[in-house]
Amino acid sequence: MKLNILILHKLGDPSISRVFLKKLVFFLREHSPEHNYLYHDVSFSFPESLRGIKFDAIVLDVTMLAQRWGRDDKFRKLKRDYQFVAESTALKIAFPQDDYDCHVLLDEWMIEWNVDVVFSVISSNLETLYPQFSRKGSIKLAYTGYLDDQLIRFPTQAFHSRPIDVGYRAKKLLPYFGKLGETKWKIGLEVLEKIKGLDLKEDIKIGDQHLILGQDWYRFINDCKFTLGSNSGSSLLDPYGSIRKKVQKYLRSNPSAPFAEVETACFPGMDGKESFTAISPRVLEAAVLNSCQILVEGEYSHVLQPWEHYIPIKPDASDFDQVHAAMKEEDEVTSRIRRCREAILDCSFLRYSSKAEKVLGLILEKLDAESGESPQPGVEDLLSRHELELRRTTSLIFGAKRLRARVSGIPLVGLLAKVFICSFTLGLATRTLRILGFRFAPP
Repeated sequence: MKLNILILHKLGDPSISRVFLKKLVFFLREHSPEHNYLYHDVSFSFPESLRGIKFDAIVLDVTMLAQRWGRDDKFRKLKRDYQFVAESTALKIAFPQDDYDCHVLLDEWMIEWNVDVVFSVISSNLETLYPQFSRKGSIKLAYTGYLDDQLIRFPTQAFHSRPIDVGYRAKKLLPYFGKLGETKWKIGLEVLEKIKGLDLKEDIKIGDQHLILGQDWYRFINDCKFTLGSNSGSSLLDPYGSIRKKVQKYLRSNPSAPFAEVETACFPGMDGKESFTAISPRVLEAAVLNSCQILVEGEYSHVLQPWEHYIPIKPDASDFDQVHAAMKEEDEVTSRIRRCREAILDCSFLRYSSKAEKVLGLILEKLDAESGESPQPGVEDLLSRHELELRRTTSLIFGAKRLRARVSGIPLVGLLAKVFICSFTLGLATRTLRILGFRFAPP
């Protein structure tokens, strides 16, 4: 049975999108290509010409669901423009992440759109995160990242030939993730301080400007004997995003304020009441790429255990002497690397192929309960033609946006070029999108 599946996302420019996000968005087509898929970026309105299609399933991707964090007016417009989802009889499946951010808005959204299944990366406190949906819908466990054959088959270096002893990259998270989020980037600085004076070569950097993407990221881990890490998640619940806004406003006036000061000013006594954590993609990648992990002790989705699969470290790295001693035990380090890799590879639920199989099983189960599918001749050609034209047009739009950014630093030339590029590209793109049935609004 060939299924018709609509995936709503907001990936943006595919040429500069992060690899792991593209894998999350396109996992169904990548691992079960036999079905009909329509991938639609909600930056653009949904064409009237496709609204008559009876989709078997509608998937709400994490990149779309993250729009609840943005401006209130844009969020309301998104829900208004895609209200047809609520009215559809398709099986509706949502893949949120960071459920603790604006969790009441997310919960209400799932109810408003009559979503059937939410795949949450949080395994506990679900009644807190989804006070309404937990009573009405189905919540299943998902993960922040998965493995595919490309990563599993990535050629790894021998431990002793790796040039970096300890490696780490992290964004400097703002305090609205609580102490748990603070630990995620501060552990790098704490270890960096402890390493001073030791015969260890480190490559530890904090900040967006130091992020490594795509295959370069795999190569970086492959160069590291040891990789630092911590649980993903937050220890602070922010029902409507008001804490995030308070923190951002406070830091605009007090950019150097430490965590404790921001906590007192913006969310006193609220941090640490509950913990929302999950194993991160980085942990999976380091395990498969045979880098021994030094992790802040935590649950890691109950997949990894301290000392068995990783070297535990305290959040303030105060036990680094013990960690350093464990790093020198070469035989045990080698065994730990092997055990960690095997533990991850033994978890079939951490494979994209398993995720796709699970989702398709839910769709087929619903269709069986409804006695099969409605024949829709010509749908496959319509979807293929539409996606091809949309890809061409959005490529033109995003390409012009990149070119405009490159020339904007040249005063007069940049100004003239920006005017020309905007006029030509948006004019051509708008005409094309209108032909396709879109009401165009630039992303």
